[in-house]
Amino acid sequence: MYQTPPRPPQPTRATPPCPLPATADPVIDMAVLATRLEESLDVLRDTYAPALGSGGGWYHELARPEPGTTATALGLLAFVETGRPFEYFHEGLALLAARQTSSADVLRDGGWATKTSLGMPVVEATGWIARFLARARCDLREDAPDLRRAYRWLLHNQNPDGGWGSLLGCPSRVWLTCLALRALSQLNPHDAAVDRGVEWLTADRTAHRPAWGPTPAAGPTVTHTAFALVTLAEARPDLRTERLLDAYDWLLGHLDPGDDHTWIETYDVSPHGAGSKPVWRLALWHYGLPIALIALLGDPRGPHGPAVARLFRALLRGEITDPRWNGYPGSGRTSLWTLWWRLESLVALTRVPLAGTADLLHWLPDATVVQRAHARERPLGALLPHHRLDPVALVRRHWSALLLTLICLGSALGASIGTWGWRDFWLSVILPIALATVDLSVKRRRAPRGPP
Repeated sequence: MYQTPPRPPQPTRATPPCPLPATADPVIDMAVLATRLEESLDVLRDTYAPALGSGGGWYHELARPEPGTTATALGLLAFVETGRPFEYFHEGLALLAARQTSSADVLRDGGWATKTSLGMPVVEATGWIARFLARARCDLREDAPDLRRAYRWLLHNQNPDGGWGSLLGCPSRVWLTCLALRALSQLNPHDAAVDRGVEWLTADRTAHRPAWGPTPAAGPTVTHTAFALVTLAEARPDLRTERLLDAYDWLLGHLDPGDDHTWIETYDVSPHGAGSKPVWRLALWHYGLPIALIALLGDPRGPHGPAVARLFRALLRGEITDPRWNGYPGSGRTSLWTLWWRLESLVALTRVPLAGTADLLHWLPDATVVQRAHARERPLGALLPHHRLDPVALVRRHWSALLLTLICLGSALGASIGTWGWRDFWLSVILPIALATVDLSVKRRRAPRGPP
């Protein structure tokens, strides 16, 4: 967590959003995607550092040697989500187990603190770590942190309104509620706490206010709207309401691939109620573009292919092309947060199904075509793009065939008017062309086939 953010928070934008351009080639190169994933994992392998006490891991500024709990959980989660082994996985678990809070107070026992929370366990750390432990299936490992105690910590620190602040009694915030819900949806999606959290998150959504901001009263942002949609897709995958679809439409209309939506959300935390001491300041690193990509992949109507492809290309350019230099622009730091969100969006792309539940999937010999549910009554040919005939391009592509055709026509015309005989026409023009065509056809049939 940053104590001093590199620039002030920007929950709203003064300029109107720039919608995604209408023309773009909706192609995602899976080979490039796999390369970027491996680059990110290589950065984590190179920046792993042992702790001064036990275990090891990462700090959110990857250049710093002393590991932190949240960054370590995210680093290990990256290997879990990609299915790759990591040689220091046990050491990372040992660090998390050593730093799990033990207390007779149920509001503290089982959680994790950040470096700026004065030793108090907070959702900012506990939510991420509990989600990692659940995704990694570490509940039965003796060397892992106690996942049941972490689960109880999240339940005990839920506010009466159904949301979560940093801890019990702190004002509920959208981002922190999403962190807790993502963890609980992995631990026990049927818990009543999840229902209350979803109800808090979806309350007061209207057609005029379908999106989310840092708090219920704040203006909407791309980052918070995307994270709320990602959370609801995990916690309640069958949820499909008009307000939810309006939120997806809002997100799609307010995305700008030229803006990575990077900023810092800062706020004061008072563990003993407003106006009491001690008070500390927490900050959340927000990087909205990859979160928006993950959210759009979960649209109940099916992913918006062109928008997803444009976001994918946007993630591969600029400062984040090389994950070894992906901190906030001009900060001089390499941030695990930027690397993590980018990696999670790429992993989500590898898992998205081609077709939704009501779509039509056409299996062709050399291609697969997904016909969306809203267009299922239209013939497939009507959905394909129709291009106008370009004479210049046609001549450039088939100039040799056109030249031979002109020679044949000219020779036939010369034979018909008596300039030369028909015997000369057949022997000098038609027969060589026919033999060359047969030879070319035989060579193509004998050519070795490439790998499937």
